[in-house]
Amino acid sequence: MYKHDIKVSVRSVLAALFLVFFTSIAHAQDEKMIAEGDRRARGIEAKADRRFAQQDFDKAMQIYETAFKDNIQLSPSYSATLHLKTARLYLTLLEYALAIPHYDAAMALNDDLFKASDICNYLDALRYSGSKMKAIGIARKYAYRDAYHSDRRYQNILHALNYEDGFLPIGTPEFNVRALEEVNTVNSEFWIGEVQDEYFYAASNSRFHDPYKKFYHRTQYFPLISQGKSQLLDRIPRAMQNGALSLSNDLSNMIITGVYYERGGSIGITDEGINTFQTKLYSSRYNSRRKGWSSFTEVFPGKENYSYSHPFLFNNDRSFLFASDRTGGFGGYDIYVVHWDDEKNDWGLPVNLGAYINTAGDEITPSIFQNSLIFASNGHTGFGGYDLYSTEYVDGEITVGSLVHFSYPINTVSNDFNMVRIDENSGYIISDRNLSNKDDVYYFDRNRSFGTASMSFGGVSGNQLFFANLFKFPAKDQTSGVPRVEELPQHTFTEPVLSVFFDFDSFDLNGKALQQLDDWISRADLTRVESFLIEGYADEFGEEKYNLELSEKRANRVENYLNSSGIKTHMKTIGRGMIPLLDDLEGDVSLNNPESTVWDKPVWLTKDARRVDIIATIK
Repeated sequence: MYKHDIKVSVRSVLAALFLVFFTSIAHAQDEKMIAEGDRRARGIEAKADRRFAQQDFDKAMQIYETAFKDNIQLSPSYSATLHLKTARLYLTLLEYALAIPHYDAAMALNDDLFKASDICNYLDALRYSGSKMKAIGIARKYAYRDAYHSDRRYQNILHALNYEDGFLPIGTPEFNVRALEEVNTVNSEFWIGEVQDEYFYAASNSRFHDPYKKFYHRTQYFPLISQGKSQLLDRIPRAMQNGALSLSNDLSNMIITGVYYERGGSIGITDEGINTFQTKLYSSRYNSRRKGWSSFTEVFPGKENYSYSHPFLFNNDRSFLFASDRTGGFGGYDIYVVHWDDEKNDWGLPVNLGAYINTAGDEITPSIFQNSLIFASNGHTGFGGYDLYSTEYVDGEITVGSLVHFSYPINTVSNDFNMVRIDENSGYIISDRNLSNKDDVYYFDRNRSFGTASMSFGGVSGNQLFFANLFKFPAKDQTSGVPRVEELPQHTFTEPVLSVFFDFDSFDLNGKALQQLDDWISRADLTRVESFLIEGYADEFGEEKYNLELSEKRANRVENYLNSSGIKTHMKTIGRGMIPLLDDLEGDVSLNNPESTVWDKPVWLTKDARRVDIIATIK
């Protein structure tokens, strides 16, 4: 019996050793396959990059998609990065429905890759493609995080989700707005310019659409009033027609936005996707004797990997404004001013217009009308996307406290930018509020029946998931040199402060959830909190009764942990049961599509439903 036991023991040890040996071989083979898959996919990515740089967008995106075929095994880290890059590039083509599955896949693999701008672009893709409920779910997931509390573009998108079904104006609007159907097409009519009281616009027939509106491909300039040809506009070389330009009053000088081409004639591709192309400012002078423009030269040396656009000459053509994401600003695109230096016979150094104008978001399309500086921003409090603002700008100084946010219908939940005033009562703006087109030209004029009372707005009931109010303008004056941040009105409202996520079919707090809770508890300011509502949720796997009980257990587990951590604020827990996220996604990704990688593991996809939301009632 003893010998038999020894034989059994030896056989068990040998079996275990063989299992370890073959497991290590299989693991090594898997790693080799993944490394080979990453290598193949990087070659595919490089090939697609070259096509995209050549503006062969359809072919480029077809090539990117081949990297996700079933016979190519990718590492999770590289797969997440490539999915996110592909989503970003689809967004530049306004292919929202095609971008969404790649955003989904990247988020399922590694949501830490997502920057605030990615979340904002993801939300825009969802709401522009009609997936509002899914957008609300994603927005709610990030609403509690500090980075998003301070990100004004994100906060504006929350407002857009609240009010995108339409404003309910009370009173008479200050301006009437109408689309110029005689010039608008399915292409982008993206910019209006003026010289010697003549107005002209730029149109692009390229599929590429920069989300930041800094430049456009395949641009042509046309007179706004007449559809005939303009000798002045025809003189601009087609290769330099890539975006906004500015002409001096005497027509002797122009500053334009040009795409920056790297050595070899290719356009640099970055993992950012949305920053695929860089732009610079170029100038040219007109020689009246030989009746021609000089070669275009850089206005000033631009830093590599940063863009410069939207020039606007003023001050008798001795100064110009522009927008740039160069280092040293407040974040995103800022507005700068440059003055002519008589001693150097050249333009001086760019000067940032400061924190009252520039924010951590993006400020673009500056212009001057009388004593007003007009610009677009997604970093100030607004309705969503880019909104238009003005402020007093006298003798090169900005009057603090004079910031004005244009009311609806000049500003909407879409992108509204590039205002050119004809006079105090009329002018033009560019907006992408018509989703069937891209950017369009709109004319506005003052409503004759407009009284002294300004408009107020109400949201559509049932959509106010985040805030029950529209932020007020103007905010208190800000300290010079500090980015401007609007303040919330001081009254009671509810706010989601934290979402804690659980493992599948579990109500135990995992390591990541515990860390989230501990981090939040260590910095939470409970002096402003009246009470907490703790809501538990479950995904749609399992029966309804079971999921309801599971969601209640999750909420109770979070409540117990908060109590054990010394938080005595009044709490109420409730289990909401399951959230049918798969139904919301069905319209975006077909379950019958064998090429789809999003549906391979639905447990990953529904992880956002397995959560507890901590919602605070703020004093």
